[in-house]
This record gives sequence, structure tokens and C-alpha cells, in this order.
Amino acid sequence: MSLEQEHDRREMSLRAKLSLPEAGPPPWSLAMALLSVGAMLLCLVIIGPTVASLRSPSQALTPATLTLSYAIGMTLTIVFALVSRRGSQSSWQALALSGGHLPASMALFIGIAMGLALDLLVSLLSGRFLPMPQIWGFREGGLAGVMLAASLLIIIQPLAETLIFQAILLPSLRWRLGPWRGLVITALIYALLHQLVFMAAYSHYHPLWHGLALPLGIGVLFSLLKIYAGSSRAALLGRVGAGLVFMLTALAISGG
Repeated sequence: MSLEQEHDRREMSLRAKLSLPEAGPPPWSLAMALLSVGAMLLCLVIIGPTVASLRSPSQALTPATLTLSYAIGMTLTIVFALVSRRGSQSSWQALALSGGHLPASMALFIGIAMGLALDLLVSLLSGRFLPMPQIWGFREGGLAGVMLAASLLIIIQPLAETLIFQAILLPSLRWRLGPWRGLVITALIYALLHQLVFMAAYSHYHPLWHGLALPLGIGVLFSLLKIYAGSSRAALLGRVGAGLVFMLTALAISGG
């Protein structure tokens, strides 16, 4: 972006910045972007649980094993996303994992604020303060369970979901459908994936607030952060900040 374009961007209103169309099509097709979402779903509902169940093949999946399966599935998703984009320099650069218009510390702070707002709002509206569904029962695993839950919420899940949704899917849908419709469809697909993956844990949660509103809010807010900052890195750092909030909340309400 030229200095003149950068100056013009700074003069824009927030709505105008968020309404800017994609500068060009990403170097992957929409079909490939949707395939990446499908690969993530496969990793989370089949491969992750299969590998995690090898620890105790004769027993049903416990909450601790489910959390492990999500961590394995998300890790495999990260590998898939990075390997599939390493084919060309343009494809790697299009992930927008560097640069942007927002300092890293500010992106992290915004993510913390978003995480606090979402956690508090959903908890108050649902009438229950609960840990995030993907780490339900994390205390059963002792210190190892706490460490696994923290790694999942603060590192593994933010990286996996930012790569798939904000870095790969969002620019494809915004280019094909327009700035706002692309954002909304990205958030809806994100919420649908959460419904499909974490359905087992949702028996403990309010289906509207925890099952739909929370993932939809995450999908919208961090997609907006990526668009505003012009960088997937900002969305990732924001997700790290929110993950830290979610983990601290889980520790506080579980007595520790």
C-alpha cells in the first residue's frame, strides 16, 4: 500500500475501513478454502478422537480425553493449513501473518477486552458461569489437564482457527460475496463448526447462548479485527488475549 493510500485509510471512518472490499482474490479458490474447513472438521471429529482414545481404548471418551482430542485435531489443522499454503510465496504472503495497521500490543489488548465482554455477556444471559465447552472437566486431569486446557485455549485453538477462518476463508468469501456478506457467512460457518464439534459438551450449556451466540460472536469480532488491522496476525493475537481471559475465568469458577 502506497503512502497516499495509507493516508487515505487513516482518514476513513471505522465503518468505511470495515467496508473496504478485498484488494484482490486470494491465491486459492473458494472451494479450497471450504475444503480447509472440511479438513478441520475431519481432524476434530474423527482423527483427534481416534488418536486420543488410544490412551484408553477400552473406555468411553472422558472430558479430559475429549480436550486432548480437540488439541490433537487443532494441531493437525495447523499443520494442514501451513503445509498447504507453503507451495508458493504469494500463497504464504496472502495469509497475512505479518504486518498490518495495528500494533501487536493493541491487538492483544483488544482481544482481552473482546474476551471479557463475550464471557461476561454470555454468562449473564445464560445464568451460568462455565468454562469454555472444549475444556469441560479440565480439572479431572490434575495439573496436566490444566496445562493442556491452557495450551488449547491460549495457543493451539487461536492459531488453528485464525488460519482457517480469518486467514483462508474470510478473504475468499469477502472477495466472492462482498465485504459484509462474506464476513457474516464466515462467522456462521464458524458457529456451525462449533455446534458440530462440541455438541457432546453442549449438554451442560445453554444451546442458544453458549452453543450459538458465543461462537458467532467470536467469529464476527475477530473477523472484524482482521479486516480492520489488515492482518491475520492481529486476529491471532486478539484470540490469544481472549483465550487467556477464558482460561482465567475457567480457573476462577472451578476453584483455582
